[in-house]
Amino acid sequence: MPQAITIISYFLLTGMIAFISFILPKRIGKVMEISVILGFIIYLFIMYEITEALMLISLCAFIYGSLIVIFDRDKQAKQRQLKEELKQTLCKKIPQSKDVRRLTLDIFFVLLVSSIGLLFIFYAPETYALLKFFIGIYFILTITQFVSRVTNYVTAELYFLPEENRLIILSALEPRDLPLEEVQKIRWETGPDLLRLHPMFTFMTENMDYTISFDSVLRLSFPGETIYINFDSKSYIFGQLLKGMKENTEQKEKKVVALWHPDNLKRLFWKGYYAITVKGISAYTGLLFILIWLDVPSYVMIGFVLVWWVFNLYISDRVLVAASDAKELTEGKLFTEAQQLFKQAGIRKTRLYLVDSPIYNGMATGMNLGRGTIMLTTATAQLSINTVKAIIAHEAIHIKKRDILIHQIARMLFFGGIAAGTYLFYDQLLILTDHIVLLTILIYFLMTLFPMYLSFVAQWTEMRADYLGSLLLDEKGSQMAKGLYELGIAQDEAVKKKLSYSTQDANSVKRKLSTEREGWFLRFIEFQFMVHPPLYWRIYSLRSYKSWSSTLLAWTAARLKESLPDFFRKSINCNEQNAKEVKAWK
Repeated sequence: MPQAITIISYFLLTGMIAFISFILPKRIGKVMEISVILGFIIYLFIMYEITEALMLISLCAFIYGSLIVIFDRDKQAKQRQLKEELKQTLCKKIPQSKDVRRLTLDIFFVLLVSSIGLLFIFYAPETYALLKFFIGIYFILTITQFVSRVTNYVTAELYFLPEENRLIILSALEPRDLPLEEVQKIRWETGPDLLRLHPMFTFMTENMDYTISFDSVLRLSFPGETIYINFDSKSYIFGQLLKGMKENTEQKEKKVVALWHPDNLKRLFWKGYYAITVKGISAYTGLLFILIWLDVPSYVMIGFVLVWWVFNLYISDRVLVAASDAKELTEGKLFTEAQQLFKQAGIRKTRLYLVDSPIYNGMATGMNLGRGTIMLTTATAQLSINTVKAIIAHEAIHIKKRDILIHQIARMLFFGGIAAGTYLFYDQLLILTDHIVLLTILIYFLMTLFPMYLSFVAQWTEMRADYLGSLLLDEKGSQMAKGLYELGIAQDEAVKKKLSYSTQDANSVKRKLSTEREGWFLRFIEFQFMVHPPLYWRIYSLRSYKSWSSTLLAWTAARLKESLPDFFRKSINCNEQNAKEVKAWK
């Protein structure tokens, strides 16, 4: 296992490669990028043993893949376009004053949540090298996600175009061109709500945080994402902003209390617990670190980790509700319809929560029937009542069949199988260490098999939830298929809108709808590695198969057939058949 300093050095070097190719012209950047990467790979194989070289290559590839999502050339082109437009258009710059304490607090939370994991990397024994490797991958994700936040603080500038009713945000990595007539909701907050804005504390939402001080905050909800900016409500420009919005735009005010305020302590506790156990890894690495320091036997370590895992699973509903700032629904038409579905499914004690979020999503959580919780985003709740009922029915089956518990047990069985195999074939594995290439192939095979195995289990539960959930609905499979179709279209529209705000000529790019059959490679990725089967297939199966056995058999076959290029097999023409069904619905 390479030393921590070595890994950090290559992390910085990979970041430099990604950044340089980002700032150079496209063709020059690509040529330089390919040349440097090839030379980099050759250098690693020359300087290190094959196992260390492959590990560093994997780590650097992961770093590079994470960074190119941030260093987006389309957003860079949007930034240049907006700068040129501002030079030729009547605009007003919105004055803002930066407070370095705002960014410092964000950085402090990242370090606080990650601190024990960092200590584990530097001070845990080398026998835990593989665990250190995966902890390193977690830190890569955390750091790359936080790069955009730091860049927004340093480079963001706000402009208002009064003649066109547009709010322009210039930012090196996250520029935005926001038509004010598309604002869905506006909320005035007395200050930044750190527990809602910081990525370590959030769940089921898409926030873009441009706040740079502790002054009052303007929260603008657009299709697909929510924008947070510091703004003075008494300024003249604020009045002009409001005039540019639709007359029926929902407007609210919210008082944000300090983190240590008594009214905020419970929320702070649960969000903090979510940060260190779900978003972060400090809780588990901290426990493991203590057990290593106490020099307890391996079986005691495993026992402690399993007990904490079961405890976290037991309280998962509370943790996720707190992390998403969800509010329980206790009255209204949607509440009544949901209660009827829960009664039909035999899960009367299930609670329904709404999450204030512009994304279209729903989920079920809870270890057992008595702790079942279904969460819907406010955007999802705005869909037609039949679609929302279909989504709730799908999630109700997840709770009825204890799918959340099944997923966790599946994970433990996989790791248990590896542990058992290591114990039974320990002597053979020792021999394999003399054949480094074969051992490396085995490790990469297991790393690929794990997500495929989880995908198989998850997709099986999803197909079952679709089928059994449809039996709870008035129109059965047809209503579930219509619901999935409407949900897919809404998600596609939200993504399209979001891209139009941040990228150049986003509307000119032809993208297939999620309800349509994609090319074979994307189908392969979705069927073999994703949690949900492709949406087109879910709609097609609900319309085509009338029993669970036929649905299960068809899905099992589709995981193989639909993952192959079409020239190897006869196409099932899902797109054409689904399109005919949609015309019939309309």
